[in-house]
Amino acid sequence: MKVALERAENRVVVALDTEAEEACYVYDLLQSGRLQTDRPDTMPLPFRGQFLFKLPERGRPIEIQVGRLEPTATQKLAGEGALRLLVAVPGQMAELLPELEAALRDVPPASEEEFKMDEADRLDEFSRIRKMTFPQRVIYATRAGQTGRTALMQQPSSMLLLYLVKNPLITLPEVVAIAKLPSIDALVAEQVVRAIRTNPQWAMSEELKVSIALNVKTPGGTAISMLRHLNTKSLRRVAKADVNSSLKNACMKILMERKD
Repeated sequence: MKVALERAENRVVVALDTEAEEACYVYDLLQSGRLQTDRPDTMPLPFRGQFLFKLPERGRPIEIQVGRLEPTATQKLAGEGALRLLVAVPGQMAELLPELEAALRDVPPASEEEFKMDEADRLDEFSRIRKMTFPQRVIYATRAGQTGRTALMQQPSSMLLLYLVKNPLITLPEVVAIAKLPSIDALVAEQVVRAIRTNPQWAMSEELKVSIALNVKTPGGTAISMLRHLNTKSLRRVAKADVNSSLKNACMKILMERKD
């Protein structure tokens, strides 16, 4: 993580390597009491919007506006670019920017301390997960081993599924299983598609691409964008399925083009 003050822009920029790191960072801000929300039992992810922020040396919280810039798929493939959080304050509070920069940089690492596990913890992971708060489960989804991922996949929460997909340990069969779940939402579907575009192994899986195209929770444009990446057999499978007319027509159009 890198934090930089951009005084001319009236903001502080926080650069993070991954969206999993973003989740941990937001959790740390919440646990430290610096980031204040109306719903402490939830996680404001993706992190963007208006919030109250408590500076350590100030009595009252200040208003902040958080913008979010993601690296492109090309940048990710090249190992370049970072997720950037743009934290701005109202113009009349510009003198507080140095304090805001320090408060955003030096956050107590609650996510690291709380999720240290010994072997006993690993042996009873299902029980441990049941005792977690929802924000803790989100953080755990980004780093869980196979047993933990299995337990979390059984919970019908789209946000947990979203951060399971971002777990660097997750396997292709697990992602295929998630892509078939009726409990995903548009964000999960689009995250799977982004992962397909940046992971050559996943991009070779016809089952994964078909599963995300057929899931009714996948936005129409996202599903259609997958079609040209399918082989002819998979396209026929999608065309014969109970899908909306736009997706079926797009399939038939591509199949006709391939005949020519």
